[in-house]
Amino acid sequence: MSIEGILDRLGAVIGPPPAGGVVPVPWELGPEVMGFQLPADYRAFVDRYGMVSIRGELHIYAPSEAPGPAIGQPLGFEGFLYGTTDPYGYCGSLAQAYLDGDYDECPYPMFPAEGGLLNWGNNGCGEHFFWLMRGSDPDRWPVAAKFDSLQEWDLFEGGFLEFMLAAVMEEYPYHRDVVARGTKQVGDGHAYRVRGDWSKQLRLQ
Repeated sequence: MSIEGILDRLGAVIGPPPAGGVVPVPWELGPEVMGFQLPADYRAFVDRYGMVSIRGELHIYAPSEAPGPAIGQPLGFEGFLYGTTDPYGYCGSLAQAYLDGDYDECPYPMFPAEGGLLNWGNNGCGEHFFWLMRGSDPDRWPVAAKFDSLQEWDLFEGGFLEFMLAAVMEEYPYHRDVVARGTKQVGDGHAYRVRGDWSKQLRLQ
């Protein structure tokens, strides 16, 4: 299925894009800053929805040139990477666990190691979601999910959008651990809230 087709199916569950759209990310600058491009399906999602929280639980990150709530976090693409590379954050503890040989806690290296994990989201239950940067083609990176509540990892052999669609359609085995309350549309017909885009960031409430 095409990226547009998956986005349309996803939109039928979580709701249409925000009225007025979002300020798109200048993805062409990404490789210069990061050394690689992010997956095409993720870029298409962010350009349609921005940085969002689904049902107030599943938080999807996106690069933004606006300051976020974390003091000292860089902006733009560097800021996006910071969630993975901050040595004092959650991902820093995973990186150390891997280096210590605690592969139950973290069976993969973290970016910037070759073939490492790159964090793109989390949820309110402390689960974290990554790309496993396996190979040079970002459109073939699978999704690795760290379920702290289950004390286990799951490797989803599909991309970001395929993972998202499987989770919201309740076809993913751990869908309740991704979005615990489900994705039923509420209020204005949206099962998500916009938390920002390239030009702004809003605090989680």
